[in-house]
Amino acid sequence: MTEQPWYMKNYKEQFTAKPTNRLLSKIEAALAIEQAERNSHRDTKHFHSSEMAKDDWCPRSTWYKIMDTEESDPQSMNLRRMNIFAEGHNIHDKWQRWMWKAGGLFGNWQCNSCDAKFAGTSPEGCDHCGSADLKYKEVPLSSEEYSIIGHADGVWEDTKGQAVVEIKSVGLGTIRWDAPKLYEGYENGDLSLDDLWKRIKRPLTTHRRQVNLYMMCLGIEDAIILYEWKPSQEVKEFHLKYTPELIEPILEGIKDVKGYLETNVVPPKPVVATHKSCSMCKFCSYKSHCWSKK
Repeated sequence: MTEQPWYMKNYKEQFTAKPTNRLLSKIEAALAIEQAERNSHRDTKHFHSSEMAKDDWCPRSTWYKIMDTEESDPQSMNLRRMNIFAEGHNIHDKWQRWMWKAGGLFGNWQCNSCDAKFAGTSPEGCDHCGSADLKYKEVPLSSEEYSIIGHADGVWEDTKGQAVVEIKSVGLGTIRWDAPKLYEGYENGDLSLDDLWKRIKRPLTTHRRQVNLYMMCLGIEDAIILYEWKPSQEVKEFHLKYTPELIEPILEGIKDVKGYLETNVVPPKPVVATHKSCSMCKFCSYKSHCWSKK
């Protein structure tokens, strides 16, 4: 049997598939290798909007990552977690394909026939060879001032101009983490799944912060957020205008972290981080290292 790569040793004990399973255990190991290899190429020297937009963003954790600190508590790569990620990617691919066919999807494209890369809006074929076998490569974004890099799910173009598009697959896990008061009603039996979906009248705060960071980086004043409700595949469309005050605390946090990076001093723990197993620290990849320090 082929020896597992070194970076798999931290994850094998977190697998959920039984070793006796003929198929699932093999799939889990193969996917974990693929994910670990992908993570090894992930940029760690910049700030990422999806991370900073969360209520529990910890500047100290970001400092550890940018400083290339070894993870003391690597995140689980079990089958359930990887299945969630894969489903999220599938939903993005589906909506991007539909927007392409609808005629207004702007961004970067790659030809699967000749490997050419070009920018355009819902092209019918490759600019170089004419092939219709294209792959959407989304919209890169960056801010030199704030050291932010990333990709928007898309940019929609029509007679009203451009709008940043963010696609979200929303389920109970999303509600639990990003709208805990709403989830409490469901957990107590006061709200059904349908009730939860009906109660979502605007994008969750985390998503509004994230797309506002994208708008800032891209210089686009409008955004569209699409929600797909996992339990029933129902969808909602929300329209947003750029709201800089929503992301001001995040940008100030970036400035603080950059200052600590320049002086090589670890930032203090956030006030809301009370112990190693609190909600902010529970799933942090650096929690053991962090809580061994002052």
